[in-house]
Amino acid sequence: MDFEQIIMNDILWNFKEDKFKSLEKFKDALKKYNEDIKGEPFTRDLNAEIINSQQVVIQYSHWDEKEEDTVEPDFLLDADNDSFFKKGELLFKVHNMVYENLKEEDHCFFQGFDLWQGENHNYPNAPLYFLIQGS
Repeated sequence: MDFEQIIMNDILWNFKEDKFKSLEKFKDALKKYNEDIKGEPFTRDLNAEIINSQQVVIQYSHWDEKEEDTVEPDFLLDADNDSFFKKGELLFKVHNMVYENLKEEDHCFFQGFDLWQGENHNYPNAPLYFLIQGS
């Protein structure tokens, strides 16, 4: 299956926020964040299909105090509709998985997702995207 190489790099976000309890509250905060920074209406369709797969693996990096080193954990997400991910749903789920580890990091800003082209041995049927983090 073909997947886009770089996705959602036109959306701004900061992982310092606490966990969101609902997708709707997250989408409202995401829209406001983008409008506040860009000074223009947020026109991205957060209900648009972004990954045509029922599962996706996301990998990111953060400093681990116990390891005293940077670690790159990954996690598997399931699409709510068991078919594909929507933009808002994907970023909402990623935020709630990573915010605890990224809220104190310099690299806590979302800059999109980058598709891994190699083999994904742990989850061979799911695409793996790296979370592009900025400071």
